[in-house]
Amino acid sequence: MDKTEPRIITNELYFEEVQRLLREGKEVCIRIKGNSMLPFIKNGDRVLLEAYRGTPLPSGANILAKHEGKFVFHRYVGKKNGNIVLAGDGNIALHEYVTSSDIIAIATKLYSGDSDLAKDISSTWPRFRGMSWYRLRIVRRVISALKRRFLT
Repeated sequence: MDKTEPRIITNELYFEEVQRLLREGKEVCIRIKGNSMLPFIKNGDRVLLEAYRGTPLPSGANILAKHEGKFVFHRYVGKKNGNIVLAGDGNIALHEYVTSSDIIAIATKLYSGDSDLAKDISSTWPRFRGMSWYRLRIVRRVISALKRRFLT
């Protein structure tokens, strides 16, 4: 096998290595797969992660967590019944409920597409923008239903 060819590994093995590097105090850059974080983070974008150390989560932070045996990268939107509530920006109904021990990392930077230009996603404005988008879910749900009914 040529050294430049990508190797395919399982998610479990991949995230074991991500977690090991985070435990060593290193930052880790991962590529996002899927569209659940649209419109702010797209399939193929990369995010820079820092290990979660148990500190209070800022509202709107982008989190890597383990939920029901799978790894999810979603936004922290609040707490409910002692659980941490996560939601994908592109989701209009779904939530994940995790505990602080399920949280692996917090994203600090976003690299869109193949760009090497980093955008800060952990500061106040990007988190506020993400939370504003989250709070518009009911409006987005109604618009989506109207589109399905009248445009299909």
